[in-house]
Amino acid sequence: AGDDQLLDAVRRAGYPAHLVTEAVARPAPARGGDGWQVGLAAALSLPLVLPMVGDLLGRHWMIAPWLQWLLATPVQFWIGARFYRAGWHALRAGSGNMDLLVALGTSAAYGLSLVLWARDTSGMPHLYFESAAVVITLVRLGKWLEARAKRQTLAALDALRALRPETARVR
Repeated sequence: AGDDQLLDAVRRAGYPAHLVTEAVARPAPARGGDGWQVGLAAALSLPLVLPMVGDLLGRHWMIAPWLQWLLATPVQFWIGARFYRAGWHALRAGSGNMDLLVALGTSAAYGLSLVLWARDTSGMPHLYFESAAVVITLVRLGKWLEARAKRQTLAALDALRALRPETARVR
């Protein structure tokens, strides 16, 4: 009864859970993981950040709103989809987490950009597509670095475990 109650509590919190009844060998971690998504997000976000760097140098490199939207949309809704999924699970469980905050914050910046772009008559409104894309890119980079460090730590622990002798003689 205790195991079932624990599993139900974990499932109500929005996470998958199952009972492990026998020792399970840990699968070898995937090399690289989702690093390509971080690289793609960075490549799509870089053109959005360059105009801010240009402003520091006294240059005006702002790109057209439609191009900003085109670059930010895949980062927001494809690469950032994991934040929406995890945030939705947390919201359904009646709690909040970092994923929910990232989803809400970047959606606010993205949505405000759409509204400002639609209401603008000057042709070059001040938009926040770059903020949404860069936040998602940086958080994904942090999560990727964390997973990479975890993989390396587990590999080092496995290597240490392999050095452990099977038998020992006491003198």
